[in-house]
Amino acid sequence: MKSHISSGWKSLKNQFYIVIILFLYQLIWGYFLYRVVHSAVTPLLMRYPDPPPNELSQLLYYFEGKMSISTSSTVHSYLWILLGMFVLRMLFTPFINAGIFYGLHREREGELGLFFFQGMKLHGKVVFLFHLVEWLLIAIPAYWIIPKAYETLLRGAQLQTIALQVLPFVGAWLLYSYIVHQLVLFMQFGKTGGTGFLAPLWLCLRGALSLVGISLVLGALTLLLFSVCTGISLIWAGILSLILQQGYHLISCVMKIWCISAKFDLWHQQAYKHAEK
Repeated sequence: MKSHISSGWKSLKNQFYIVIILFLYQLIWGYFLYRVVHSAVTPLLMRYPDPPPNELSQLLYYFEGKMSISTSSTVHSYLWILLGMFVLRMLFTPFINAGIFYGLHREREGELGLFFFQGMKLHGKVVFLFHLVEWLLIAIPAYWIIPKAYETLLRGAQLQTIALQVLPFVGAWLLYSYIVHQLVLFMQFGKTGGTGFLAPLWLCLRGALSLVGISLVLGALTLLLFSVCTGISLIWAGILSLILQQGYHLISCVMKIWCISAKFDLWHQQAYKHAEK
């Protein structure tokens, strides 16, 4: 596990330009999302009763908001815009991953260069199909979990009771989603590397312990960095907070590429050993 994390860090340094591209992409995306949310939320907050409301005015404010969600065309327009941005982001993700995978393959062949956009063009459609299958597989349990959660909420049970009844299913769903994601990720490594997409399933199972270790170590490090940045932002609000919040996008991009590179190294070593046999 340590060797894969170390190799992943070396790959990250060799392809740091991808981190810069993703960082700029995150900043641009975050700016447009901020503008949409700001234009929708600010008028809503301006309608909040002033001076501080009594129970009746607060109730009327929430009732007006509930009616707006169901009848206002403006609210519906913003919801459609947010949904469209979410779908667009999902469509971009497979092509971004295709560029990352292709760069890792070329690095293993001893070539260094700007292969990101070339990889998007060569493997973007194939990786998109894999993502589509992954999304469908992850969404299947929702057919049983969401109705059960909705039924529990309708009973009007206490929050603690709802959590005890729903959280085990949500936890199982998250674990299932993680397994599906890792399997599909290894299949994408194999397909973009020209070795097929069925053999990597066995390689993923063989390296399951190392794979879980990589996820836990880098996931914990990501969570720690996020907690530190968020904590500092809450304590020292101001320009420092703004810089940290925007700078965290760079950290998240670094951690994403590092995690993918470490798992790619695991796949590559497993595939090399399998080929020798």
